[in-house]
Amino acid sequence: MRQHYNKKVVYLRPKKKSLKLPIFIALLFIVILLLYFYKALFMNTYTVVNGEISESFSAEGIIIKNEIPVLSPADGKVQLLVKSGERVRVGTPLFIVTTDEKQKQHYQKEMAEIEEKIETLEDSAGSSLIALNLINKSIENTTEKLKEATESGEFDKVKLLKDELERLTNERKKLLESNEANINLLKKQLNQIQEDLSKIEIVTYASDSGIVSLFVDGFEDILVPNRAEKISHAQLQAVSESASKPAIGKNVRANQPVLKIIDNFSWYIALKPEKTLKEGREYYIKINDDEKIKARLIKINEEGIGFFLVNTDLDSLLDSRKVKVEIILGTYSGAMIPKNAIFTDDGGEKGVYIIERGKRRFKPVEPVIEDEYNVIVEGLKQGDKILLK
Repeated sequence: MRQHYNKKVVYLRPKKKSLKLPIFIALLFIVILLLYFYKALFMNTYTVVNGEISESFSAEGIIIKNEIPVLSPADGKVQLLVKSGERVRVGTPLFIVTTDEKQKQHYQKEMAEIEEKIETLEDSAGSSLIALNLINKSIENTTEKLKEATESGEFDKVKLLKDELERLTNERKKLLESNEANINLLKKQLNQIQEDLSKIEIVTYASDSGIVSLFVDGFEDILVPNRAEKISHAQLQAVSESASKPAIGKNVRANQPVLKIIDNFSWYIALKPEKTLKEGREYYIKINDDEKIKARLIKINEEGIGFFLVNTDLDSLLDSRKVKVEIILGTYSGAMIPKNAIFTDDGGEKGVYIIERGKRRFKPVEPVIEDEYNVIVEGLKQGDKILLK
């Protein structure tokens, strides 16, 4: 007998290829492209601001001041009594020069011993006062007894009381004279030692008022304001090459400059300008990249050395001779943009790409002045948005 089986036939369809990955990649590419164009159009931009740029040049300058060197009176060890930058009056003690250090120590030891003795005697004045009061009381009592004995006719007693009164009086005299004499003698000895000490420990006082500087370079008698205008370019160069800050040692020689006193009212700067300047005009200058100050160009000598008069106190330059000077010729203001905002079109014209209503267009500009990073231009206004490279 034949058996029949019902078999089910299944037909397999080929799988459709997924489009999700290509679509994702395409969308990602479009997003990246849009971000790039957005950044190019909007993110790498700059908003124009108004600013200032100065036209200037730099030169090496030499400071000239009214300076009075103060010399050591003798060979010896120096001890400064003032600091650099300190203002002094006439008669202010400046420094001490000790000619014999060992003898000084010996004198100081003797003085300390004498001062200790004087202090001891002055401290013992209290106990001496008690003894003096007792003697005075005894004198009063004896005087009273002597009066009574005289009135009663006790002449043998009178003689004894007179002898006692004389003894007490002499004792009081000795007590009074003893401490005072000793103290006076010791003070006299102390004064003599102090006088001897002053001969080997010489104090130098200020003969002029001004500001103290410890920078003594040897040009103080050469770079004098009333003769400075005759300085040559070669001399200026020699000063520039030689200017250095010498160190003051512990020991000095006789007539060696120890410090100097500077007139703080006015001072000068000498330099060789690389651009044309006008005598009598005031310029703004910067010294060692510090803040701007006013200076008047009082003279340009035959060798082209310019001399600027400065009436501003600059304590930071007290110990300086050679400085970097920036002379500002003029200051310009206007629309200021970074240098990397300037483009050149196919025709060689300079301009910027200005962004207006989401679009950019090339706009010619005229550079006025520039510094290391920025440029002031004509053709833009504050608030304009431009592209950067």
